[in-house]
Amino acid sequence: MAGPVDFSTVQWARKMSALAQNFAGLAPADLRKLGNFLAKLADLRQQEGELTEQQLQVIMQGLRSKELVKLELAKGGVSVEFSGGGFEYERFLLRADGKVPNNRYETKKAV
Repeated sequence: MAGPVDFSTVQWARKMSALAQNFAGLAPADLRKLGNFLAKLADLRQQEGELTEQQLQVIMQGLRSKELVKLELAKGGVSVEFSGGGFEYERFLLRADGKVPNNRYETKKAV
């Protein structure tokens, strides 16, 4: 049996448990993709970056068939890199409005 737990630990556990309930219906592969995304999001936040709803939507669409490799703060938005889905890599700048400038988009098809 565990020893005494402080109030802040109990509050944190309740918050995390409530959030985890939202993932109950996800397949293991989706949970892994989400875990990778959350790790990259944590790194972005350490750079003092945040994602807008539009950016988040574009990234989630990419996660369906690809693997997120990079998510970094960049001038003009967020630098995103995916692999998979028929591409060795897909790199682009994702502006706050969810748009990708043509001159900041590059791909290499998988062989």
